[in-house]
Amino acid sequence: MKFGITIPHYYQFPSKKAITEVAQKAEELGYDSIWVTDHIGIPKPYVARFGEVFYEPLMVLSYLTAVTGRVPLGTSVIILPYRNPLFLAKALATADQLSEGRILCGFAIGWCKEEFEALGVPFEKRASLSNEYLRILKEIWTNDDPQFQGKYFRFSNIKLLPRPVQKPYPPFWIGGKSEGAMQRAAEFADVWHPVFLTPSEARPRVLQFREIASKKGRDPEKIPVALRMHLQIHKKPEAHSGKYPLVGPLSQIIENIQKYREAGVDYLVLDLFYGIPELASETLDSTLATMEQVAREIRPRVS
Repeated sequence: MKFGITIPHYYQFPSKKAITEVAQKAEELGYDSIWVTDHIGIPKPYVARFGEVFYEPLMVLSYLTAVTGRVPLGTSVIILPYRNPLFLAKALATADQLSEGRILCGFAIGWCKEEFEALGVPFEKRASLSNEYLRILKEIWTNDDPQFQGKYFRFSNIKLLPRPVQKPYPPFWIGGKSEGAMQRAAEFADVWHPVFLTPSEARPRVLQFREIASKKGRDPEKIPVALRMHLQIHKKPEAHSGKYPLVGPLSQIIENIQKYREAGVDYLVLDLFYGIPELASETLDSTLATMEQVAREIRPRVS
């Protein structure tokens, strides 16, 4: 089992200090990756969930290339339709160059209708837009003279360099747990990246995904499953342990991580500060302490 950590560039304590300290502590402790999250505007109904301040993820990613030296840097996830695909290709390729080949490209189609409307992007077309974006990224990153004629975008006779350090391009982590997301991941993904599944939910989803991938001519054993989940360690047995399997005593968390592994999950991306009411009281210091405890007391027992 591998472990990644999300970076606090939003919610209760977003700051340069928090971003830097969590990133550098993750690298020091040997985490397998660190991750930024994407929103551009926070509609008022969701401020309690995400906070008012949300640092732009591609800017944070660029900053992370300078304050870390070894740990892979990922996006969990970039909402594809929010940005022009040529800009997105240039930004991520630049980050891969600056990081010397450490970028992991997590992508999804998005869910927040109010945010789409504020950005002037048609919500109902987000799936077909995203599929076109993924084809565009691959075209730009594998050809010195890219050309594309699609439903939404057309271009030729244009240089879009640099290309990424990683060849043919940085790994695609395709997010989402719906059947549509699984179909997209089976077609495009190097890693399938669902979110917030219990072990009992994960097992049938993984089996379904493997079947979909096989039907598309992919070897499902070569597409790892990386699940994003909340984690909080405390001494009281969690009343909602069924809903939040990684919130509770250390022994319970270890047991549930082992269940995830048995269900076919290969990788956990951990939210230590965001996403559920139980995490609203977390601070930078408590987040750093939890990172240390996961690295010292959990990871050796489940890896």
